[in-house]
Amino acid sequence: MQTPEKRIILFPQDKGGIGKSFVAALLHDYLSEERVRVRAFDLDHANSTFNRLVPEAEFIDTDVDIDKLGVLDRIVHALDEADVVLVDNRATGGSKVLAYLDEAQLPHLQAELNCALVFVLIATDDKDANSQIAELIDGYAGRVQWLVARNLRDSESLPLYGQSNSRRRLAELGAVEIDVPCLFEVTRNRLQQANLTVGRGRTADGLHLLDRSRCVRFHERMAGEFTKARALLIG
Repeated sequence: MQTPEKRIILFPQDKGGIGKSFVAALLHDYLSEERVRVRAFDLDHANSTFNRLVPEAEFIDTDVDIDKLGVLDRIVHALDEADVVLVDNRATGGSKVLAYLDEAQLPHLQAELNCALVFVLIATDDKDANSQIAELIDGYAGRVQWLVARNLRDSESLPLYGQSNSRRRLAELGAVEIDVPCLFEVTRNRLQQANLTVGRGRTADGLHLLDRSRCVRFHERMAGEFTKARALLIG
C-alpha cells in the first residue's frame, strides 16, 4: 500500500480547557522548523487561542447550520498547496467537524486525496475528555490514524487515562503516544499575554531570560516527543 504524502491533522475533542490549542501551537512550531509546507486553520472564531499564538492560522466559522458546513471544504482544498493541514477545533465544536467528515466521506477519500487523516487526542484525567476519546474510537477505529498527547500539565501521571480501556484500544490501533510536560504557569501566562508560541518565545526580546530559557528547554523536549511521531505527522 502506498504511503500517503500529505496529512490533515485534526483535534476532534469537544472538551474545552484540556490543551488542544496549546498542543496545536507546539505542533505548528515543530512542523515549521522541519520546513514542512503547513496550512493552519482555527475553528474558534469567537474565542481564539490558536490564532493569537499562530497568526498564520486562518479562521473558519463553524458556528453555522449543518447544511452550511461546506465552509470546511477549505481544509481539503488547502492540500493543493500544503503537505500538512493543521486544524484546531473549538470547544463544543467537535460534533460539527465530525458531521462534516462523515458528509464529505473524508475518511473514505484519503487514498484518492493522497493524504492521511490524523486525529490528535489530548489525554488528561478529565472524565469527560476520556469519555469523548472512547466515543471517537467507537466511531473512527480503522478509519483514521491516531496521535495521543498526554497532557502532564497538572500531574506526571494520568492514572484514569493510563488504566482505561481506551488506551488499550488505541495501542491496538497503532496510536503513537507522546508526552506534553509541564511548562511553569508563570511562563505559560506570559506567552499567552505576548501572543507567542513556545518556539517564538525562545528569542522574544519582551520575555525575561528565565522565560526564554524555559522555552528553549521545553521546545527541545517537545521536538523530541514529536520526532517519535514523525512518520505519522510528516511521512
